[in-house]
Order: sequence, then structure tokens, then C-alpha cells
Amino acid sequence: MKAAKWAVAAVICAAVALGLYTNAAATAATIGAVLVLGLLYVYFIHFGRPSRVASLNEVTDTKWHTVNLGRTTVSADGSAYAMFVRRGTSSNLVIHFSGGGACWDAETAARPITPLGVVRGYTRDLQMFYFNSLTRLFPAALAGMANRRDSTNAFRDWNFVFVPYSTGDMHVGDTINTYPHNGTTIKVHHNGRNNATAVLDWVYANFPEADKVLVSGESAGAWASAFYAPQIAGHYTDSKLYCLSDGVGVVTERWRDIVDTIWKADSAQTLGFDIGNDLYEDALLRRSDEAARTIKYLHANTLYDDTLTRFGAALNRTSTRTDAFIDDWAANTKASIARLDQSGLHYNFFLTDWGHNSKKHTTEHTLTTNEFYNKCTADGVLFSTWIKRNVIDDEDLSLGHELLP
Repeated sequence: MKAAKWAVAAVICAAVALGLYTNAAATAATIGAVLVLGLLYVYFIHFGRPSRVASLNEVTDTKWHTVNLGRTTVSADGSAYAMFVRRGTSSNLVIHFSGGGACWDAETAARPITPLGVVRGYTRDLQMFYFNSLTRLFPAALAGMANRRDSTNAFRDWNFVFVPYSTGDMHVGDTINTYPHNGTTIKVHHNGRNNATAVLDWVYANFPEADKVLVSGESAGAWASAFYAPQIAGHYTDSKLYCLSDGVGVVTERWRDIVDTIWKADSAQTLGFDIGNDLYEDALLRRSDEAARTIKYLHANTLYDDTLTRFGAALNRTSTRTDAFIDDWAANTKASIARLDQSGLHYNFFLTDWGHNSKKHTTEHTLTTNEFYNKCTADGVLFSTWIKRNVIDDEDLSLGHELLP
């Protein structure tokens, strides 16, 4: 079989070489057309929107489906918003908040994430800051915990609700801002709260009960998982409630102004806690009620996160010319994990320097719905195994103690 594939590849290469030799222009145009068509196929067909449903009663398979949520939901650029759901075969439920950056001023609002920008790869200073519309990569590109085809995935039979993120406000904004930029304006619908509320209303109506509920999130969605887990716990009072926040934590004095003044989140009333300098830690420790006490919190970070370090530098206007901004972020993260570990909350952490790139002084950003789910380790234990032991087996397991101060 391998020999046949190599033979076919050799024939194709020979044909291309011959074409370039005899008619280079026509052959190059043909190759270009094939590449364009291939990219269009991947973007619009392979990553096309799953079929639409209005309620879970319409779902008779275990495939992804799109749910449109009405006029109160919208993406940052004013385009349509939707959520995705996949029926499982168990009575357990994952509510997963997607990541996708953030914007808080004219400069960041003017730099949404684009496919071309992603291809360009890592740069010390962030060049793109947020998704301003639904990306077609979701949910088809989800892997890791969301991979139903992986027989080793402990969550493959769970019901799965995927909450996309395209509002630049950590799923909590409630305003439309017009940012002036280079003589023009950029309108951003910071509509995260209305989008999340519509999703949760649908979830409550279609999943009235569940044995276990895992509220998870990555990057910006990791903060959102901590924001919304207490509300979700208040609805599923007879369920075991877990909150997984993967790739979370930036320390800055600007949080209160950004969350409440720019995004109009009204944190005291809608989020239920007082904002300080560490938004994730505040969401767990500074609540005005006891909701957090009923939740098992799971917190995952890599030690030199290649994305959060740069967001921290941008928020704090810190130079990226040396590695100091990375080491400062790592020190703050370790200190926060140590405080949370001693807080009395039901809290377990996964901290690792796995995969450290010594040249860039970076580690991966998130682990839950990508290839690193079954690759990344802490203390020799896979990330996927750590989640399974904490949620499926109800064991209390924290990893990476030796990295703490």
C-alpha cells in the first residue's frame, strides 16, 4: 500500500515537472486553481456548518448540530451567532466555552484574528487579538475531550454543548462600542453576556437533568467557565458540578475598567464577585455568595504559555524585547495557583513545563480540545488522565507541585 502511494506521488510529481517544462504558465495556473479550490473545499465544505436543529428532540444521532438562538445573539462584527450541540449516550453533560482572544481599545479592535494571520505564526508582540465572527473551524476541528471517535476519550459518550466566542469580551460584555481608528471607526458588538445567556437558556430547556455537569473553557473561555459555573450549579442542584479552566490567568490593574467600563459587564450584579488584579482568582475567591463551595474547580496552565504571556504584555504595556515578561507571567501564575490551592475551595491543578521551547521560552497555550490533550504531561501523567481521574473517577489529584514557589 505504501509503495503504491509513493508510486502515485512520483507520477504526479513527474507530470507537474513535465508540465512546467513544456508550458510553465498554464501548469502554474492549473496548480494555483487546484490549491484555491482545495482551500475553498476545506473551509466551506469540510468545516461547513452542521445541520440546524431547534431542540434536542430533533437530534437522533451523535453528530454536531447548529442551534440558532435568535436576534438577541450576535457576533462582534454584527454577523450571526449560533451554538453547537452533540447528543451523547450518557446522562452527563459538558458545557464548553470557546476561547478566541479579547479586544478593549481601538488598537486591539482593529486587529481581529484572520486565517492569513494565523498562518504567519508566532510573533513576540501580538498581531491579532480576537475573533469577530464565527469561525468555520468549529466544531469540525475540535479534538481532545470533544473527539467522539477516540475510544480512549473518557468523555466521548457525554452530551456536549459548544459555546462559540466571537465578541472579544470573555463572554460577558453587554454593549456596542465604536472605537475610533486611523480616521475611521470600528463598531464592536460586545454581546457575550446575551449570547451566553441564550445558550444557557437553551441548555436548561433541553437538558433539564444531568448526573454530572462539566463546565469547561479554554483561554478566554476559561475565564467564562469560572464566571458561569456558579450560575449553572444553581440550576443543576442535584448534579455533581465541575469547572475546568484551561489556559487562564493574567494579572493587571486594568481588569475592573475593561470588564465594567469598556465591556459593561456589571460584574458585581451579573458575575457575583468583586474584581481585583487577577480576574480568574477573583472569580473563585471574591464571590459574594457561597456558590463556589459546591463546585469542584480544575485549573490547568502550562508554565510559559505562549499566548497569555503576550496578552499580559499587551494589557500591561510591557516590553517583549527580553524574556522578563514571560518569567513575570509565570511567577504570577505559580503564586496564584499556590493561593488557590490553600484557599479551602475544592480545587485541583495541572501545572507543567512540558514541551518548553527553549529558543522562544514558551509552552503551549491550551490542551483540552486539541492534539495536546493526549500528549501533554505533568509529573508523568497525561492531561487527559488528570481530567478523567478528577471528573470520571472523582479522585482529587493535583500535578506540578514541584513548580510552585
